[in-house]
Amino acid sequence: MKKIPKFKSEKEEADFWATHDSADYLSETKEIKVKFTRSKKKLVSLRLDDKTIKELKEIADSKGIGYLQLVRMWVLENMNKMKAA
Repeated sequence: MKKIPKFKSEKEEADFWATHDSADYLSETKEIKVKFTRSKKKLVSLRLDDKTIKELKEIADSKGIGYLQLVRMWVLENMNKMKAA
């Protein structure tokens, strides 16, 4: 197995890994435990008419996502815009 070189920058490291196979350097690696956590979400009720829900579903389908995910995405995007203004 080969040794992983020391890098002077992240770009140098990225360039290296773009042209080398990490499988050649397995002896240089070690296993680590990673824990992923999700932020807790609370349920919010929103009343919308049938026509609006139908249109939301059509837009969401065209993007390949669920309509609730689309609504959540729009809320967060617009909230960020309002904060920046």
